[in-house]
Amino acid sequence: MVPAKEEKSGENMTANEMTAKAQILIHKPCLEVFNAIIDPKIMSKYWFARNDKGLGAGKRVIWYVGTGKNAFEIEVHVKSIKAPSLLLFEWGCGVSFTEVSCVCEQQTSEQTKLVIEERGFKGSHDEIVSQALDSTCGFNQAIVALKALLEHNVTINVVEDHV
Repeated sequence: MVPAKEEKSGENMTANEMTAKAQILIHKPCLEVFNAIIDPKIMSKYWFARNDKGLGAGKRVIWYVGTGKNAFEIEVHVKSIKAPSLLLFEWGCGVSFTEVSCVCEQQTSEQTKLVIEERGFKGSHDEIVSQALDSTCGFNQAIVALKALLEHNVTINVVEDHV
């Protein structure tokens, strides 16, 4: 959990400036990492179940927590895609949405830094802190599962098994 903007000396961060952030180095080319984020068949192996035809700017899709008939739905509005470096979307349920950015930064021809950050949490101070912590934990689980999939071809179903 980090402040959404640099703190100025002597000022306290407010809850509505909090972001959830996770980052990792994946030993694969940038385009391969990016495609694993936007391709529904690949994402369904490590994060959310998807049955959409793919992502595009302006598209609205549904991602699922779990695969059963009662799987929880998350509405996703794609704001921008700039392959192979940026996916920007809003997600949520009903009327409350936050903004998420997935940024792939090529470090070498075979290494990519992946950074996922979410902002725009709403609620009381305690609710915002709780949401930011929960998202930070979830993003860390997802990026470790993605790393395992891309680097070792191992599927770790962190969403389905989350308790």
